[in-house]
This record gives sequence, C-alpha cells and structure tokens, in this order.
Amino acid sequence: MSRRAARCLAILCLLLFLPGCWDVKDVDNRLLETAIGIEPAGGDRVRVWMRFPLPQSQNGAHKDFFVTKQEGSTVIEAIDQLRLRLPKSLDMSQNQSIFLDQALAKKGFMPYLEFTIRDRTVPLDSLIAITTGGMKSIFERPNPTGELSGIYTKLFFERYGGGTSQKNVVSLWEIFRGYYDPLEECLVPVLVTDSETIFRVAGNAFFKNDAMVGMISPEETLIYEIVTGKMSPFEIETADKMNLKILNSSADIDTDMRSGKPVIRIHAKLSMTLMDSARGIDIKAEHLEASINRLIEQRGAAVFRMTQAQESDIFGLGNRFRGKVPPSQYDRWPKLYSTAKLEFKLDSELKNTGLQLRRRPFINPSKEK
Repeated sequence: MSRRAARCLAILCLLLFLPGCWDVKDVDNRLLETAIGIEPAGGDRVRVWMRFPLPQSQNGAHKDFFVTKQEGSTVIEAIDQLRLRLPKSLDMSQNQSIFLDQALAKKGFMPYLEFTIRDRTVPLDSLIAITTGGMKSIFERPNPTGELSGIYTKLFFERYGGGTSQKNVVSLWEIFRGYYDPLEECLVPVLVTDSETIFRVAGNAFFKNDAMVGMISPEETLIYEIVTGKMSPFEIETADKMNLKILNSSADIDTDMRSGKPVIRIHAKLSMTLMDSARGIDIKAEHLEASINRLIEQRGAAVFRMTQAQESDIFGLGNRFRGKVPPSQYDRWPKLYSTAKLEFKLDSELKNTGLQLRRRPFINPSKEK
C-alpha cells in the first residue's frame, strides 16, 4: 500500500470518531413545553396538562400558546399517550414550572413527581407549586401581562420579578432534598385561581415525608423567613394602625440536648421603618416596637405549635443537631422535633421615622384621650 493510500485510510478511520447530528431533531420539529399541571382524573387516574409557547400567532389566532391535556393511570403513561397525539416531538427541557393539585399533594407527591428525576429532561430548577380549584383556568387563560407561556409563573415567584417572602419560591431539586433529608422538610406555595390575574398565593404547604399535612398563611410565612434568613425587603407589618416596612432581619439560634430532648432558643432581630400611619394617632416608638414584638412572637408560637404537632421541621433546625444526634438516629428527628422545647424571642428597632412620631399636637392632634 502506498503512503498516499495509507494516509487516506487513516483519515477515513478518524472520521468514524467524529460526532454527527444524525439523531438531532430540528427546533421546528419540536414542541417546547414550559408548564406542566398534574391533577386527579377520577379513581386512580391522573390528568396531565401541558402548555407550549408558539413563536407567532397561528392562522390569525390571538393566542401565543397551545394547551393540551391527557389522562392516564400514571403520569408517565399520560405523557406517553400525549406523544402519540402531538404532531411534533415533545421536548420538556425548557420547562419552567410544575403545578400539583392539592388532593394529590395530600396523598404524597413522589408518585407524581418522580418521573422528573427518572426522565432526566425536566430541569431541576423548575418551580413547584400546589394548586386548588383545577388546572383549566391556569393553563387556558392568556397571561394578563403579556409574557410567553411559563415566563409569567417564573416572574411571579422569582425575587428579581414579582417574588416576595410570602410566595416562597421552591425548585424541583429542593422538594426532593426535603424528602430525602430527615432533618428538614420543604415549604411549597399554594395557589388559588384569581379573576384578574391567573392565580394568587393562599399560603404555603408543609410536608411530612412526601405528604402535605398542613398550611401556614402568608402572614405566618414571615416566621419561616426570619428563622431561615430568607427575608426580602418587601414585608409590611401593621400594628396600632401603622404600617411598617421590614428592612432586614437576623436570627441567632442556640441548640442543645437535655435529657434526650432538643432545646432550641431563637433570638430574632428586626429593623423597620415607618411607612404610613392613621391620622390622629399619637404613639411612641418604643410602644410600637413592643406591639410588633408581641404580635410576631405570638404568630411564631402558633407556627411552631402547628409544625411540631405534624412533626414537620420546615425550618431545617435538625441540621443544627448533626453533631448532637448520631447519624444512625437522624430518622428519629421528626419525632424529636415534635417534643422539642422551643423559645422564640423578638427584638425590633424602628428606624427612619422622620416626623411621623414627633409631630406637634397642633399639626396633627391626637383624637385619643
């Protein structure tokens, strides 16, 4: 064999190792779903909703999205049957959010969300929310502010958009972390349909293992944000007919084990500024601070009682006992949390009050004697 022929043969052999695109589907032949909804369909069956953005209005229609649904005995079966109906390849790699019906969440989310881990095409940073009242309104109504399908939900929760502490954004990987880590549980937002916007937050659900066992209100979620350090500068509290904006917060948490029971002491600090006040009310700053302390401490005690009764450590306090509880006993933490002695104390400081609390009586006289 000549040197020229050997060189050509070597080049042909190297070409066999070059990557190709023989199995790639063009984007024009794919349907990119951006939102998934899962709800009961009667008996043991489930109904899966999907919403797809459209690049432009089709046939003069004024919709920028396409919605479809499919029933099945399992989520995977419903998705597989859905593929048979679609004219293009189903692509779930651009998913933005997953909505799970509250009835299914109370049974346990694992049978309905486990497909996301096994399929490995759904992004792990997809947002998770629990819904009540059905999926029809959420999926079939156009976004009121004009965003493409899926983007509205992302903006609704994310802190750079419309997110606040009370909305408590939760990703897919976080809900699985809470399930597999016995030292903490997950807190997932609960949405209800709204006549003007698509949905609003009704509260945040907490879990034991994978089953929803209770819900705290948006106001009670403030306690979760203070303890976990996830406070955002949008919280408004009202006390003595005055509205105060929380500027920042911190929490010092001290833990100990006494006679086999956890002892947890939480000392939180808030700094606030006065936003508005009812006219004709004369009150001192220290009285207002004491009123806020009392209000939030009572709310915190109620949240701790509620979660302890259900053995659901939404605050992740069990992670602070990793050096105090043997790893072999981590599975006992939910029970230990229910018996823990919890002390929650708050100190608030009012800043930037301006002249609101120092006004002269003849400018804005008090009506209270």
